[in-house]
Amino acid sequence: MMRSLLTILCIGAGILSAGAHDFTAVVGGQKLYFGITNKTLRTVEVTYQGSIADGHVSEAKGVLEIPAKVSHGNVTYSVTAIGPKAFSHATGLTGVVLPSSVRRIGDFAFEGCVHLGRVMFPAGDVQLGQGTFFRCSALKDLSFGSDWTVLDLSPYRWSDSLRTLTIPAKVEKVLNFKKLTALRDVKADPNNLKFSASGGVLYSKDGKTLYGVPRAYEGVLRVKDGTETITSGALADCAALTTVCFPASVRTLSFRETSGIPGLTEIVFRGEEPPVTAYLSGKGCFLMQVANPSLKIYVPKKAEKRYRELLAAEPGEYAESAEAGSIPYKVSADELPDKKTVKGLKNFDKYEE
Repeated sequence: MMRSLLTILCIGAGILSAGAHDFTAVVGGQKLYFGITNKTLRTVEVTYQGSIADGHVSEAKGVLEIPAKVSHGNVTYSVTAIGPKAFSHATGLTGVVLPSSVRRIGDFAFEGCVHLGRVMFPAGDVQLGQGTFFRCSALKDLSFGSDWTVLDLSPYRWSDSLRTLTIPAKVEKVLNFKKLTALRDVKADPNNLKFSASGGVLYSKDGKTLYGVPRAYEGVLRVKDGTETITSGALADCAALTTVCFPASVRTLSFRETSGIPGLTEIVFRGEEPPVTAYLSGKGCFLMQVANPSLKIYVPKKAEKRYRELLAAEPGEYAESAEAGSIPYKVSADELPDKKTVKGLKNFDKYEE
């Protein structure tokens, strides 16, 4: 195994040391380098000059529009990819517009582009390699294609400027939503059949399921009326939340949702019956795991006694589901709100929009 691994590494090193481009072309006043990927199909990828071993640094700058086609030697090629490290450390690059022909962006293609703020992707899905936008801290404007079906957000996790995100119309799956540490607001195309957004938060199309709250969401979170299910992890790592208001419609909620929010001072339940949030030995119970011992739980006045009676007060190993094999999580005494923290309110005017 070790011998095989060394062989692969040596081969990889040899490839990276070789000259990368076959020809050049001037696009928008800037010289771009191209490597032929298929002579028969006449396809090329944007690449770099020389070799990575030479300490390659791209000189691209400003807003760069990659062409869909490029000609060389009386042959016209389709630009179908951005090669690995093609624009590595292009510190003058501020924006990139990709053509509809591009279907793949290679490993570390834009690594170290610290001033890259805008990327406009083509209509169709694009395969992204490892570390495509590594250390691209200025990314703040991402425009995804209208035909994208899967949106993986992990390639943009190095940005501390990406605060707003729009989910395209045909996206059916959003991956690694919580990787975006600076995200404050999410929107969804009104024609999307899977997702909707309200108040900067991601919901199912019918609004019955809350999928995710942006990590940098601040202050008061008012979960939309009609929401029945809070997806596990939806509130995870939202350190700037101070108040969370759950509507009476909520039926499914994990006790762990509020466990990692140290600044949380209030949890509001509008329902007259506490939701089942945890399971102990297969039996459902009402429990909220919290990081702030001074937190208050506000409930309808006429249901105050009921909430206090059912609030779990014993430390132990609680599960999120009654299903066999569900992972138990240890909850210590200092993570359990005292029954006295439950306060009844005659009205919730203070927590209205």
